[in-house]
Amino acid sequence: MKTSVAAALAVLVVGAPQAAAACVDFQVTGADLTVRYDPFSPSPVERIFTLRAQRLDPTATAVRFILVDGDSPGGETRIGTGPRGYGVRSVRDASRPLFFSGAEQPNATNGLLVSFGAGPGGDIATETLRLSIPAGQDTAAGDFFEPLEIRYVCETADGPGAPDFQQGARVAIDLHVPEMISTYIGAPGVRRGQIAFGPLSGAEGRVSRDLVVTAQSTIPYSLEYDSARGRLKRRDDDEYGLDYDVRLSGYPVDRGAVLGCARTVAPSGRTHALQVTLGAGQAAAAPAGAYSDTITLSFTPRLGLSGADGCTAGL
Repeated sequence: MKTSVAAALAVLVVGAPQAAAACVDFQVTGADLTVRYDPFSPSPVERIFTLRAQRLDPTATAVRFILVDGDSPGGETRIGTGPRGYGVRSVRDASRPLFFSGAEQPNATNGLLVSFGAGPGGDIATETLRLSIPAGQDTAAGDFFEPLEIRYVCETADGPGAPDFQQGARVAIDLHVPEMISTYIGAPGVRRGQIAFGPLSGAEGRVSRDLVVTAQSTIPYSLEYDSARGRLKRRDDDEYGLDYDVRLSGYPVDRGAVLGCARTVAPSGRTHALQVTLGAGQAAAAPAGAYSDTITLSFTPRLGLSGADGCTAGL
């Protein structure tokens, strides 16, 4: 005997609720928020930009909005993994709270209220804002992108509507930190220095003098040591000379020696001490005269890692 079992399957299809259409669309005009940042500059970045609000719901008469950095750890604003502590404020009313990093919503005590005009000709409203990035934020070379969340409430003749928000690249900071190495001796802009031993009689014993070179870099770099003569002479063809030893950043170096260094911390940079030491008694056996040499330190970009102390010798 053959037995059959029949099963009936009922399927209920339920349509997903449709999200309410946005009443307004925000966008930053042009490249207003494309920013170049130098972490070693003493000046902060102050960038004026225009935020454009386009009415999508013809019943909306105005919109109140705030800007939010929604992914800031611990409430500290940061542009991607780049500079910290940035902010946005209104040019029209800089004292009014506008920029947040928490769960705030637009209300009567914060944000900006912009009104739309009558008819299609009034669908566009603009607000002038200011982006501020403090100077001296420690940041490596690279590109950093930070979309800003806009939380807003549209108002109609019947009163405020439901809170809404906009995310994405239409309102975002696009920041570039260039690959750079700058150096100076003593003060910014000074590229040459002098290590002076003064008059020597030969009775002084070992004599050391030093000089400090400061490097500011957003990338790892190589530091190469070289000298024109390799010893102090009165002229290039002089048969007499004074031998000297050199230590660079604590490492003994000879001509052609190279240190590999990590990028420096902003805004201070890294100091490289250059110490030159004359052996004892040499001056007593040398003819009188002015003895000199020229030392060159060359800084070039490099790949790879350096030691934990910032620089490694013997590369």
